[in-house]
Amino acid sequence: MKFVKYIFFILVSSVGLYVLLAYIFMFFPSKNSYTNTPKKQTIYILYSPMHTDIVLNIKSSKVDWNRLLPEVIQGRERGYLGFGWGDKETYLNTPTWDDLKISTALKALFLNTPSILHIGYYRDIHRYQELKEVALTQKQFKYLEQGLKREFDKKPHYEAKGFGKDDAFYTSKRVYNAIDTCNTWSGDRLREANISMSYWTPFSFNVVGAFP
Repeated sequence: MKFVKYIFFILVSSVGLYVLLAYIFMFFPSKNSYTNTPKKQTIYILYSPMHTDIVLNIKSSKVDWNRLLPEVIQGRERGYLGFGWGDKETYLNTPTWDDLKISTALKALFLNTPSILHIGYYRDIHRYQELKEVALTQKQFKYLEQGLKREFDKKPHYEAKGFGKDDAFYTSKRVYNAIDTCNTWSGDRLREANISMSYWTPFSFNVVGAFP
C-alpha cells in the first residue's frame, strides 16, 4: 500500500506541476514588435476545452490552398480554412471527446506517437460560439500563412477522409507527446508570426487566453 500511495503521489504531483507550469508561462509571453502597426487582417481561433484550430479567410489568403488541399477546399473561393494538428490515433478514432479511450490518451501523453494534420472547410465561421477573432498586421498574417504552408512543403499526402465531407487528414512528420501537444502546435505557429503568445501552450486556455 505504501508503494501504491507513493506512485499515486508522484502522478498527482507531476500532473499538478504540469498544469502549474502551463499557468506560469502565461505570465511571461513573447512580445510582438508590431504593436503600433495598423492591423488590417483578421484570423480566428476555433477552440474547445481540449483543442485549438487556426482559421483563415480564403479570400484574404495569398497561398494557393486549392493546389495544396484539393480534397478540402474543392475549388471554393469563399469561406474559411481551419488548421489543426494532433495525435494520429486520437484524431482518426475519436470523432468526439466522449469517444476518447484512456489507453489512447495515455499513449499520446507519455509516448512519442505519430501525428497528423487536420484541415477543415467552413462556409461561415461566425456561427461557432467558441471563437476568438484576432486582428493582425499584414506582416503577421504573411508570416502565419508562411508557417502554415511550411507544414505542406514536403508535400504531405492525403491520409484519410475527415469527419464529414468538408475536412480531411494529411500526413505529418512531427511526433506528439505531453510537451508537444495540439495546442503547442497552434501556439508555435502564432508565435512564429510574431504574435504575442506564451512560450509553452499545452492547453487550449494557453492559446485562447493570449487574446482579449
